[in-house]
Amino acid sequence: MKKIVQKLFNPRERGQSLVEVALFFPIFLIIIAGLVEVSNIVVTQNRVNNATRVGSRFGANGGENQGMALASLNAVTQTLNMDEDLWDVWAIRGRVDDTGNNFVPDTWEFDHAYGISQTEAFSDVVEADIKDQVLEQLQTDENGNSSNPAIAAGLSFVGVYAIHDIDSILGLDALPTFVGLNSVKSLNVMRTTGIEVETSNGCDAFPIAIHEGIRSVLAPGDTSSAQNRWPSTFKHFVTSPAPFPYPDPNYYRFVNHVPNQPLEDAQEGYVYKIENGTGPGQFGWLGWNGCANDSTALEDSLSWPGNSMDYTPLPGSCPAYGSPKVAGFVEMGDPTDRSMHIGDWVATSSGTINSSGARKTLEEHIVLGRQLRMIVYGDANNLGGSNAAYKIKRFAIFKIIGHNLPESWIMAEFIRWDDSCGQPTD
Repeated sequence: MKKIVQKLFNPRERGQSLVEVALFFPIFLIIIAGLVEVSNIVVTQNRVNNATRVGSRFGANGGENQGMALASLNAVTQTLNMDEDLWDVWAIRGRVDDTGNNFVPDTWEFDHAYGISQTEAFSDVVEADIKDQVLEQLQTDENGNSSNPAIAAGLSFVGVYAIHDIDSILGLDALPTFVGLNSVKSLNVMRTTGIEVETSNGCDAFPIAIHEGIRSVLAPGDTSSAQNRWPSTFKHFVTSPAPFPYPDPNYYRFVNHVPNQPLEDAQEGYVYKIENGTGPGQFGWLGWNGCANDSTALEDSLSWPGNSMDYTPLPGSCPAYGSPKVAGFVEMGDPTDRSMHIGDWVATSSGTINSSGARKTLEEHIVLGRQLRMIVYGDANNLGGSNAAYKIKRFAIFKIIGHNLPESWIMAEFIRWDDSCGQPTD
């Protein structure tokens, strides 16, 4: 009978194998995390590239500087963090001289249109370098050849340069050596089409009307005015539905805010706490027409990207506001007017904002940091009910940053006045 010899492992060999596994496993995890981090950076870079392309296209079609930044950010509101301390966006304009090697004097613009200069790479931005990059893009043909600068001669152009900071999965950005590693940058430049924005075209908007008499919110602890006092935090626990967001926005985060300033003097970054109502210093929810203005219609109108210009026929008729019934704006008292301008009357909403769907929609705007065009009104007819209406005085861009629906107020950050549409046609 043959003997079967079993080879036994040396205990030292077993121990060595365990040590090798123990050493390899964390290295393997780091490699996987590194791959995920690199993938995250690449995906974010592509999204920022797309954002600058959208903003440049908006400018090439006649959009103004602030609108270019807004268009860029709106392209990524669903996918990237929109906190203004994570972004710096510049709008670029100019014209190349006849040699194709320089800019016509006094035509170059490099306007910091969004952000608070807090991105990691902000201090590294050198305007002269951006000029060189813009020229290089304009001098490059469809084959990637930039040896013939004459192709850029005489071109008028617009562009967007953006910096966006993203969180490091491995925390590498906490190490001095790797600061700026996750600060992605993008430059996109386009030729202008020569088209100018027709400011007399009607505006689209979101269904919120803000009275011209509001004043910016007071500092915490200042009780000199109940209407624009900074809200108390404990009310998260005594109201339902709860205010949003939680924890409360930090007053001192808004570094450009100045308290107790009238809306007419507003600058970007001023914050307003606005109570619901038709009186001075208040705001109201809108129905774009008197036939589609219940709670469901309000929720639909609040949903991104809005429906004030949606004239798809709906079931039913609406003789007082034209037929067929639609979701879009129809001026109260003039069913032939479907273009929103300064001086038009807009119906109030007969619905409430307390439904879970409407709250979720409003809170989505807050979380994503969306900038919304709203109506600023001076006069209200104070008729009440379905006959109440606001008269448009101006349009403005705001960012909603919080709400307390049981106490009927919202908090909004002023971005800018918007005169790009809705101007009087007379």
